[in-house]
Amino acid sequence: MTERTIVTIAEGPVTRLGQLVLAGEVIDSEPIMSPALRVMDAYVLSVLIDGEGNYRDADGRAERITAGAHTLVPPGFPHTYHTDPGERWTELFAVFTGPIFDALPHLTGAGPRYPTPQPSVEALRTVLRAPPKTRRAAEHQLMALADWLVDVEDTTTEDVSMEIMDAMTRLADDLTASTDLAAIAAEAGLSYDTFRRRFAKQVGQTPAAFRNVRRLQAAATLLRLTDLTHREIARTLGFADEFHLSRRFRTHFGVAPRDYRRT
Repeated sequence: MTERTIVTIAEGPVTRLGQLVLAGEVIDSEPIMSPALRVMDAYVLSVLIDGEGNYRDADGRAERITAGAHTLVPPGFPHTYHTDPGERWTELFAVFTGPIFDALPHLTGAGPRYPTPQPSVEALRTVLRAPPKTRRAAEHQLMALADWLVDVEDTTTEDVSMEIMDAMTRLADDLTASTDLAAIAAEAGLSYDTFRRRFAKQVGQTPAAFRNVRRLQAAATLLRLTDLTHREIARTLGFADEFHLSRRFRTHFGVAPRDYRRT
């Protein structure tokens, strides 16, 4: 893999909802960041995909961060996070501001967290992958990011077993419907029927329903933020065709994909 840092968005449009100031990805590289505490006038998000490093802030919090860490820092709070000298990692990052994010109470606390299940990394990539072409598209992008951040709040409970947590994480990041549910059950050491019953009891949805909701949420993001046709979105997310996607989308959201895209 080539070492590189990709900036996908820089100084996005200022809107009534806020602004996406900076976004991109560090790929198998050393982040360009001083070990000294820094202060940003916007929210900072780092999702560590591979590798490990260190987090430190003005409250005296200092800890090792590993893959799966979602580090969130509110505006004006001194902090730093980085690899050890000469080490590399892969992360998605975003710097953003605005009232739509001020309304999310869990963004006021600083530091790494490990939400379970983890929000889809691919969905975040989709949200951050390109600058919006219009101010309206910029607002849709901010709403999509805020929607994604809702799932960053740590939802781990003692009522969810470790094997079900692992399964939730895998299903939450499956945007193609290609994952074999029986294989996930086997990896958890359970028969499929037992796995399905335990998942439904602990999560409140069957594994298939949980995955399908995530796929439909991804479809909504693609409709808002891309020019992909309905057929291309259906193919990307593993639906049989655009008509199958349309039926499922209308049932879940109460509106057809075509009308949703126009709003």
